[in-house]
Amino acid sequence: MTAAQGQVIGGRYRLERRLGAEAGGPQGELWQASDQLAADGPVALRRIGPEQDQARARELWSRLQGVLHPQVPRIGAVIEAEGQLWLVREWQAGRTYQQLLELRAERQLVFGAGEVLLLLRQLLPVLAALHSQDLLHGDLSPANLLRRDSDGLPVPLDFGLVRGTSAGPAGERLLGATPGYAPPELARGEPAQPWMDLHALGVVSLVLLSGDGPERLLDPATMQWRWPAALEHEPELLRHLQRLLSRHPEERFASAGQALVAFQSLAMPDSTGPVPRADRTVVLVPEAAPAAPPPPPPAPAAAEAAIAAAIAADVAADVAAAPRRPAVERAEPQLPLRTAAATTPPPPAAVAVSDSVRRRHEEREEEAEGGFWPVLIALVLSAVVGTAVGWWWLSRGKVAAPAPGGQSELPSSLPPSEVDQRQQLLNRLRAMQVDRAWFLSLVDAALLAQYPERNGRLPSDSLEDAPLRRVWNELAEEWLARVEQLPLPLRRRLGSFSASDWEQRQGGFVRQGLSPAVLRELVSASVQNLLPSRASQAMPPEPFRQIWYSAAEMMLENLRIEPIEAPSGNAQVLSAEVPASGARLFPIRLPAGHGLALGVSGSPLLQMSVYSAGGTLLEPRGPLRVVTLDAQKSSPVQLLLTNDGVAPALIRLSLRADPPAPTPPPAPDAPPAPEEPQDTPATPAPATPGATPAPAAPAAPAPATPPAPPAPPSN
Repeated sequence: MTAAQGQVIGGRYRLERRLGAEAGGPQGELWQASDQLAADGPVALRRIGPEQDQARARELWSRLQGVLHPQVPRIGAVIEAEGQLWLVREWQAGRTYQQLLELRAERQLVFGAGEVLLLLRQLLPVLAALHSQDLLHGDLSPANLLRRDSDGLPVPLDFGLVRGTSAGPAGERLLGATPGYAPPELARGEPAQPWMDLHALGVVSLVLLSGDGPERLLDPATMQWRWPAALEHEPELLRHLQRLLSRHPEERFASAGQALVAFQSLAMPDSTGPVPRADRTVVLVPEAAPAAPPPPPPAPAAAEAAIAAAIAADVAADVAAAPRRPAVERAEPQLPLRTAAATTPPPPAAVAVSDSVRRRHEEREEEAEGGFWPVLIALVLSAVVGTAVGWWWLSRGKVAAPAPGGQSELPSSLPPSEVDQRQQLLNRLRAMQVDRAWFLSLVDAALLAQYPERNGRLPSDSLEDAPLRRVWNELAEEWLARVEQLPLPLRRRLGSFSASDWEQRQGGFVRQGLSPAVLRELVSASVQNLLPSRASQAMPPEPFRQIWYSAAEMMLENLRIEPIEAPSGNAQVLSAEVPASGARLFPIRLPAGHGLALGVSGSPLLQMSVYSAGGTLLEPRGPLRVVTLDAQKSSPVQLLLTNDGVAPALIRLSLRADPPAPTPPPAPDAPPAPEEPQDTPATPAPATPGATPAPAAPAAPAPATPPAPPAPPSN
């Protein structure tokens, strides 16, 4: 039985359209359907026919229902109808990375190193969650990764095989894996393992960086990968990608969690947007074209024939035209005729025309010229003024309200492709509810910072500024990708954040025990993804400062502060949860002069750092571990835990306040030992008359020893 559009499955889901050209295959058909019991909301249905392994699909689908991760689509029921299995899952709105790659290929763009590194950081927690439940994805490829419209996060789709790596004595093979992305070991029949997902993720990274498919990146003779040119300036990223694709098990990452820690330790590149393909060069300032030599005069015979034909056509038009026909209608086609007639002697064919016709012809030309030049000048002035106003309106000010048809008017002087690209940008800004004036000023500032030699001059509509306009468009795409990472409430506030908002927010956390230095350090770590080149604690200038404020708000929104009192000598064991993409601060109050021993255990996606009460860094940011601190002069010690994953994580905290070591009492005075004659000489030397005795060295008081006899007085 074949499925058809409009068919209702399980009395609830109406099939709308089949996705993809595949009519069957090992994974079955994929359909978009509408849920009639949920206001016709979209869902995805996969049909598993009797020719597929339905028992295995049912078992794996039930296991997927237990995966609760915000980037894994929720799995619905299994519906059996007329020998068919229908697997229901949540619909995800967005574009696949294959579609994004194809759209960028039309503009000779590919994914930048920053975009790929961000994708790895966002996707590896999903794989870690799957692998921790003994599951695999099995078919990672750009076509099976979707960038979700709501938050810009990557979502894996169309699991090729989700299997338990420990289920079954010999494991299972992946079915339906996309060629080129699965490792060769899988083709040889080896059982599926978690590292194969990491291998596929490495291939996806190379494809996005280069724009080429796996078949063009892998040498079939040597089985060596061709590394994209974008990695020449990112050696650490290249080294980690080599580990993902290594043929040697000892060089690979042991798990997705270990790979995530490695990629999170890399500094984010300055650019997190699309970049031009490496095999394409763009000249920013085109060289002036040499003046074209004047065209050679036409051959006499050709000129004579052309003029004779033009005049003959004019005579025929005069006979057919009405007497009141305006002469200006044919004025423009006749302009070349006067130029040729003024420089070329009349041909014999022209002499054959009557003088009256020639006179009427010349009179019309004079009338046409008299009316043509004012019109031409007016058109040129209108075009120049309209172009300047249009460009200023697009780049510097607020965009006018959209036309009744829903499209904003753009300057017609731009090429159609640029007008379409700008219109798409404005539409995306409207959909994201971002202030257009602020965003356009942001892109302007980024362009001027990249080209300071322009001294604040923005590109115009002229042809020579076309390369700069392309750079402006690329910067707009890059900043749009960053702004998309912010939640909707923060996107709405971009352009309206003020310094007083930040001071009020900061004061509230300082009153809870968070020192300003730790607060700035925490925000700076959060800003790296949005402002990678401005990761210092200093706030950038406007309009970049608005993104700094929004990143701070996003981090502090997920910050939890829980003070802890640590009594002297008593150990405590606490459990807590660190929110996804958030942080948790524990101000630990110690008795005066006490040290601290603490140990933190939990997910490898968590990081910890320790600060003194004044904000001095005592333990740098790193994995969870055991830390011992000496006696602290002030309290509280600030333990900061950050969660870079996309799911909450539990931690177990053990701590003990160690009292200062007891000060030994002062030793009692003891009599000088006999072997120390320098302190108590046995026999004093006789005084010499007339000499002043030398002063005796001070000695510790010894009650049991009688005082030495006084020295005789001097003369």
